[in-house]
Amino acid sequence: MLKRSISCMLVEDDDASIDMIAGTMQRFFPEIRLLIGRNLDEARHLFAINQPELLLLDINLPDGLSLDWLREIFDNNRQLSIIFTTAHANYAVEAFKFSALDYLLKPFVPQELIQAVQKALQVIGDRDLHVQLETFFHNYQQQQTPDKRLVLRTTEEIRVVNILDMLVIEADNSYSKCYLKGAEGIWVTQSIKTFDHQLSGIGFMRVHQSYLVHLRYIVSFKKKTNLLVLVEGLSIPVSQQKRASLLAYLNNLDQ
Repeated sequence: MLKRSISCMLVEDDDASIDMIAGTMQRFFPEIRLLIGRNLDEARHLFAINQPELLLLDINLPDGLSLDWLREIFDNNRQLSIIFTTAHANYAVEAFKFSALDYLLKPFVPQELIQAVQKALQVIGDRDLHVQLETFFHNYQQQQTPDKRLVLRTTEEIRVVNILDMLVIEADNSYSKCYLKGAEGIWVTQSIKTFDHQLSGIGFMRVHQSYLVHLRYIVSFKKKTNLLVLVEGLSIPVSQQKRASLLAYLNNLDQ
């Protein structure tokens, strides 16, 4: 239970989604006052009057994108927590993943909403959210270019790095070590599974249970020893299960 009452603004134009979300919030979070705006004009009006701490934002609205409105207000309203919803698994979802922001892909079920709200309530006013949103906005604008950024979490800080600077990610139980160009490895609290989900398909490949590599930095592959050599002298073992996929990729480079 919350120690104080807060307001949550739902910005959504679909009646069925509104009914499901409102019913779930009333049942499981009765202490949260829910405000409902069906378009950006209503959202601007409700936000100005009520200053809610939690936002549930559908990305695509009849009068525009909620992301554009969010950019207008966020610099002056950092005591916020945000849950995005979208019906499209597109570039916006990719940008959410890179930025470590929560989102709900429609159609979602009440349990997914409950978990997202519980998590969002824990980070209201968190300074890291501003960094994550800035990273998201950058990636969202750069959707057609390789100039994307990724949020890394260490035990002491949150860092934003350019994906083009990432060479390899090494697993260590639930932690990972990220090797960047010209820098020491960074120990982070994200698992390699998380990075695999974020980066596979945009130039990275899981070549071993413990290694995810940036394919653009391959120098050579030693077939006899199953070692992949990257720039800066990094040697990465390739598992027997991943060898065929790697060879197929390398063989296609000259076609």
